[in-house]
Amino acid sequence: MVDDARKVEREGGELQAGQPRLVWYHSLFWKINVFLVSSVVLAYIMGATIGWVMVERDSLEQWRRQAELNAQVTSSAIRSIYTFIAIDSADDGQITKIISERPLGDDASILDTGFNPSDVLGLAAAQTKNNIWLFQKAASDQPFISSAEALGSDNGFSLTLPDYVDTSRFFVGFADIADIKHFVAYVPIVNLKNELQGAVVTTIGEANALQESQNKLLRNSFLLLVTILLLTGVAVTLIMRKVFKPVPDLVSALSRIARDDTRSITPFQDRHDEIGRLAVAIETLREAVAEREHLRQVRDVAKHMEHLAHHDPLTGLPNRAFFGKKLDEALVRMAEEGQRFNIMLLDLDRFKSINDGLGHASGDALLVSFAERLSLLMRPGDVAARFGGDEFAILQMVRKDALVEASKLASNIIRSATRPFMLLGKEISVGTSIGICTETSKGVDISELLKKADIALYAAKSEGRGTFRFFKEGMEMSGERGHVLQHDLDAALRNHEFELHYQPIFSVMSSAPVGFEALLRWRHPKLGWVSPADFIPVAEKTGQIVAIGDWVMKAACAGAARLPADSFIAINVSPLQLQQGNFAQKVKASLAACGIPARRLELELTESAQICSLECREMLEELRDLGIRIALDDFGTGYSGISYLLTLPITKIKIDRSFIMNVEHHAESRAVVTNLLQLAKSLRLETTAEGIENEYQMEFVRLSGCTSGQGYHLGRPAKIEDIQRIYSNLYPRKVSSLGA
Repeated sequence: MVDDARKVEREGGELQAGQPRLVWYHSLFWKINVFLVSSVVLAYIMGATIGWVMVERDSLEQWRRQAELNAQVTSSAIRSIYTFIAIDSADDGQITKIISERPLGDDASILDTGFNPSDVLGLAAAQTKNNIWLFQKAASDQPFISSAEALGSDNGFSLTLPDYVDTSRFFVGFADIADIKHFVAYVPIVNLKNELQGAVVTTIGEANALQESQNKLLRNSFLLLVTILLLTGVAVTLIMRKVFKPVPDLVSALSRIARDDTRSITPFQDRHDEIGRLAVAIETLREAVAEREHLRQVRDVAKHMEHLAHHDPLTGLPNRAFFGKKLDEALVRMAEEGQRFNIMLLDLDRFKSINDGLGHASGDALLVSFAERLSLLMRPGDVAARFGGDEFAILQMVRKDALVEASKLASNIIRSATRPFMLLGKEISVGTSIGICTETSKGVDISELLKKADIALYAAKSEGRGTFRFFKEGMEMSGERGHVLQHDLDAALRNHEFELHYQPIFSVMSSAPVGFEALLRWRHPKLGWVSPADFIPVAEKTGQIVAIGDWVMKAACAGAARLPADSFIAINVSPLQLQQGNFAQKVKASLAACGIPARRLELELTESAQICSLECREMLEELRDLGIRIALDDFGTGYSGISYLLTLPITKIKIDRSFIMNVEHHAESRAVVTNLLQLAKSLRLETTAEGIENEYQMEFVRLSGCTSGQGYHLGRPAKIEDIQRIYSNLYPRKVSSLGA
């Protein structure tokens, strides 16, 4: 019973923090058990006590009748021998006294009758089947002595009656004979003057023998009580367990609902009693809470996704989409109210060397610190945004003089950027270059304004960095960076300067590589390695991305032919490629040339407004019909991620590394990743977590239900030859630090 009550406490005591736990002896199960068992035991004790009293009373009555009968028989036997005695009896005929003119058993009586006392007593004992004694009154303190002792024998013994007995009257009860308690009938012998001379005592047995039956009855009653107690306890416990079995589960169900855990359906709803009605009520509550929680999650995810759609997850600054929206509003105000504005583009000098030398974590920390300094310099109405990488943009509202205000803000930004940054205990110095466009007018296109500011930025960099320049008509993209990005891309294709490196994508459940992402690298003959963040935007602006993308498609399919047949190859594509009417034919041709099935190809899209165009949607539908996977890269950091999931044939989302990097230390990041994974699961989409750099991040995405992951903790990008060497003998078995 106690164990069951403790079970109720364990399962039913799952209360919220601050509420008292249920003590087992306070549980309803325990109280009902105690009440029922106590009631049964009390009833038994009362019945047993009454029965025992009745048995004892009946036994005493039976002993009394037998003793009186023995006294009657004995008195008659003695009278038949001693003819000189008389008998005194009660109204019911019971002999109460023996009247004799001389003591019985003396020498005279022996001479008269020819019988000694022992013979007389033996004759009477033969009729009663019990012992009979003849006592004479003693002169000493001992009231009675046996007739043998009175005659000088050494075999005599005494009679001791209870203190309350009148020795001159008939008595039935317990008395001590030779220190042994007997149940006797005492018949006094008196003379004619009614003076006590002796007594005849008959016994029906020793007290111990007579009371043995009562003691046995008492012992049996006690054993029966214990047996009934055990049986009752077991029976009540089994019954109560069956009756109260649902209670701990229902209490646990309510406790889970209180913790917003509504995954489990409430049990015992099929019962037709109060428990069933309670279970149905709890289930109704669970469904209501689940619906409310679902609506809250949808609202929170939508709110968060809306924030993500307009803000950079790393720095918290507005992103390109939000900046474009604010720029549209500024153009409207300029047309209606004449409100002028300036546009600034800036990036950090020497950022790539710091990011590559100290690692991505240090690079991210630098961007966050710079964004904080940049935000402090903004005036009300100004907007600072991060476009990506180390590229930032500023929308400055002009109060009076556009040139003066732009120059002042640009100078402050440059001075702020030159102050050292502390990264991992090291003091790092960087700078920034700024391009400014102040020539805004009615009807101008946003892309044209940004292009002018970009050209001014390149001009600032070509003049030594750490400065700012205003756009002027006739200014062209010049200097080292402009030359490389605009004029050497075609030469890079002709001279085979592009390379593909492959980063493995691992299953988070088996820790085995399931695919590889093809990453484009450019080894410039003079500048060395050029970051894709530098040349891809330019290639998209100039349209060169189409030719580069065709080369990547062919090279990646050729590389996939050298990788395990169960793995897939992921390739990044640009909206400009999708807008080409023959892109699907190019993809099929590349797959056919290398003998690769369509299911092994995964195309990755970066969130942008262009991929929602009609041409892109139709092309993606055609590719999806071929069996090609469509993945949305850097999900949550672009324009409007949720709308993509609803309008495009997406099969997978890749969660941006900016969310994964902070899950170890920030609950907000963990909540974002969990919500994104739940959203993908509800839409039946596969998921890949990017930027896994330690075991905690790996374990978190595994427990959160992510499908796959990639990052430096699992494997670094490498050439196809190195990939073959690393994974040729281990694939698809588990790997730990491959490619590290």
